[in-house]
Amino acid sequence: MFKNIQSALVASFFGLVFITLVVFALIATPSIRSTTVHYISEEIAKELALSQADFVQLLETGASSRQLRALTEHVAQLAQCRVTLISDNGRVLADSATTPNELQKLENHGQRPEIVMSRTERFGLALRKSETLDQNLIYVAKSIRSRAGQPLGYLRFAVPSTHAVDLVIKIHKAMAIALAFALLTAICLSIIFARAYSVPIARLANISHRIAMGDFSQRIKDRSRFEIGQLEAAVDTMSQRLAETFEKLTLERGQMSAILSGMAEGVLAVDQDGRLILINPVVEDIFGIVEPEAIGKTAQSALHNAAIASLVQQALSFLRTVKKELQLSRHNAEETFLAQASPIRNDQGKLLGSVCVLYNISELRRLEKHRSEFVANVSHELKTPLTAIRNYVETLAGGAVNEKELARDFLNKIEKHAINLSRLIDDILEISQLEAKKDLGPFIRLDLADIIKRAIETISEKAKKKSIVISVECSDGDAYVLGIEEHIYRAALNLLDNAVSYTESGGQIEVFCLRQGSKVKLAVADTGIGIPADEQERIFERFYRVDKARSRELGGTGLGLSIVKHVMNTHNGSIEVNSVIGQGSTFTLVFPSAD
Repeated sequence: MFKNIQSALVASFFGLVFITLVVFALIATPSIRSTTVHYISEEIAKELALSQADFVQLLETGASSRQLRALTEHVAQLAQCRVTLISDNGRVLADSATTPNELQKLENHGQRPEIVMSRTERFGLALRKSETLDQNLIYVAKSIRSRAGQPLGYLRFAVPSTHAVDLVIKIHKAMAIALAFALLTAICLSIIFARAYSVPIARLANISHRIAMGDFSQRIKDRSRFEIGQLEAAVDTMSQRLAETFEKLTLERGQMSAILSGMAEGVLAVDQDGRLILINPVVEDIFGIVEPEAIGKTAQSALHNAAIASLVQQALSFLRTVKKELQLSRHNAEETFLAQASPIRNDQGKLLGSVCVLYNISELRRLEKHRSEFVANVSHELKTPLTAIRNYVETLAGGAVNEKELARDFLNKIEKHAINLSRLIDDILEISQLEAKKDLGPFIRLDLADIIKRAIETISEKAKKKSIVISVECSDGDAYVLGIEEHIYRAALNLLDNAVSYTESGGQIEVFCLRQGSKVKLAVADTGIGIPADEQERIFERFYRVDKARSRELGGTGLGLSIVKHVMNTHNGSIEVNSVIGQGSTFTLVFPSAD
């Protein structure tokens, strides 16, 4: 059967090795399996500890379900395992292997073995079947707490138990090889050399596996001789270059993500087949989608907007930039966007896809509309007195100048209209200055009582002519605000002037200024004609008049209350109005207190 003793010994040793391996496997398998599970659990625990801080930060800041799910999916992808975030009461907050719709159906995890164990141990460990995935898993859970020590919930990682089986098989193979090499050392020197070469190869395979798993820190310090040493040097160089490339890509991706997240414009990109490869948070907000669900879909199916899908397709088809103004619904309001789609090319000019940027121009269109209305209103307000002045001048030039009484009356009316024009221009300039917030001057500490006294002194003569009594109730030294004296004085004067103008002779005006907590209030109440309820919201619009004929007769420009509102906006305050027809009106200015 055997040609020589050497072959017999070799056959005997191989038989012995085979029997030894079988007996060893039967005896050592349970211990190896337990050790393997423990090893895998320790590795999972390390990954879990590295990710714990990110979840604590999100839970402390009250992150949304979408943010929690995004983090679990990201960590699961990096750690190559299932990630589950569980609240302190056992409710599943996020799970990388469960969709948001299925998440609500999961039962409470508070009494799962690994969760219960994690409450008293550093980590909770369990090997059991997952009802959700219908497979055996190794679970490692850890109780997570806030930086203040308050319990936030539990973080659980899980991998299929097949990982342990695979590792046990590898260990069995390695032990078989090791035992075979050890026994065959006595048979022949060639087997010793073979085993000597197997060590660096196994080490190289292990390092290569770690590099493939993303661990680029592996280095071979003591290199072997001959071709194995060259292979080890090549693997070392490859690991170093992969680490540099991965770090560069991670940095660039982080920078791009930060830039896109910080942009006020919506950005989406598609590949040359028209499928989404990128969207930023603004696009997610506008269309109510999330990036992981949208990526890979066409613009039409993901955004449900034919105009944008068509725009992106035009950029791909015509290879040029195309623009279009769109009306999109956002936060239950229609907003105007300028959509601009452009093709994307690489350095060689090859078409890679298209990028579409959505500029929100709602405010621009609103300002254009206001500017148009303002110009129309100003033109109308200027045209009326100028037309009157022109008519009076033409009448005087036509001979009325020789009739002294008529000429004097016309000149008085011309003067009145000229004064109104001057007031109108002053008011327009003041509103422009307030809107532009230029040359407003520094805010200083002011006593409202002093400003009220000054405004009443200015209006007192006009009030006396109508026998209107003005009473003041202001506590000196109790109503201090931060602001610009001339603007606050002008706001108070406008309210007093309106009160006198629209209060019948013999009426009464009451002025109050008082401090209420962190607010200081200035109220002007009159017994005038009042303002209809349906017009009270519009009285602060420029050139809006409740009684146009009476307002012009009294010399009003229609800008007084608009100026008051701008002054309050400039001073971080507000204005309130309460009015009843025939009973009077009360205007209240609310300032932040200076104390």
